[in-house]
Amino acid sequence: MTPLINKIRLPEDFGISDTAWRHTFDAITDLVSVIDKDFRLIMVNRALAEFLHKQPEELIGKHCYEIMHGRASHWDSCPHKQMMQEKRAVTRQVNDPFIGIPLLISAFPIFDDAGDLIGSVHVVKDISVMQKMQNDLAVRNQQLETLNRLCREAINSQTLGDMLATTMAEIMSACNPDLVLCYTRYEEELTIQGVLPDNEHYRNKNEKLGVCLCGLAAAQGEAVFSEDIHRDARCTEHECKQAGIRSFAALPLIQEQKVIGVLGVASKTARNFAEEKEFLETLASTVSVILQNALLIEKIRKQADMLEEKVMMRTVELQGRNADLERFNKVMVGRELRMVELKKEIKQLRTQLDRKGGQGE
Repeated sequence: MTPLINKIRLPEDFGISDTAWRHTFDAITDLVSVIDKDFRLIMVNRALAEFLHKQPEELIGKHCYEIMHGRASHWDSCPHKQMMQEKRAVTRQVNDPFIGIPLLISAFPIFDDAGDLIGSVHVVKDISVMQKMQNDLAVRNQQLETLNRLCREAINSQTLGDMLATTMAEIMSACNPDLVLCYTRYEEELTIQGVLPDNEHYRNKNEKLGVCLCGLAAAQGEAVFSEDIHRDARCTEHECKQAGIRSFAALPLIQEQKVIGVLGVASKTARNFAEEKEFLETLASTVSVILQNALLIEKIRKQADMLEEKVMMRTVELQGRNADLERFNKVMVGRELRMVELKKEIKQLRTQLDRKGGQGE
């Protein structure tokens, strides 16, 4: 046994029974050990022994790097090694594939009565849950930023095509799927409006309500998920299968309780889109508002174009009528002028006849 155990003050030195101390030591849920300067374990608590699937006595005297990291020597970023070099507490985050989970490791120096460093109290915390929460928060922030950016970009879109291109590009960035499809609904049919990546194979791919995954999402008004469309009897069309798609999510686009379209996202590798349901449905709600606005703008633009065309036709018609009226006016004015001249001639003729009649008498 190394000299460290002989230099550490034992519990009884402080009036604490060995049993009470051991119960206290084992009550700590973190993985706690005492390690000497030669990297050997002098004490271990129950949590560490259970983590390593060993009995505490099986670990005493073993090198920490051997049992914790499966190595024949310490590794360069070892907190215990750094603590001995700097003679101060050292904390590092470690994600060793041998352990399999992220850990927060702290090495606190132990000094003897003479002030010499003799080892460390080694405390290991499992931070996998905390790291998952941090990762989930980072993902959520990224998703919110995607939704905000999508709304900002969509406002600047001038046409339905521009809106779809912007929307699908943002979906690609946020979800990283292999395929994005966007349909609009007209009565009992879904019409393809956009595909990313641009693939001629889907150009004329329309769907019927209730048919295949997208048609089911439109008919039911609920998201439809499939981890493997090749084994899913609901997937009755073959375009996605032929394109190498494996997992699929069909999201209805709903406005005022009516399905106005369907958003499809797909992956060529196995992916459980249902685990992303909350974000995908929020994304679909955002796209629904954008699509509805784009369709209304498109409708207004078409109505404006039709009105402009009618105005142009009416203008041409009025111009023709004005030309006819002008020609008629010219004819009438000419006739009136000729009538005036004719009246003058008749008047002159009468005057002449009157004169001749007077002379004859």
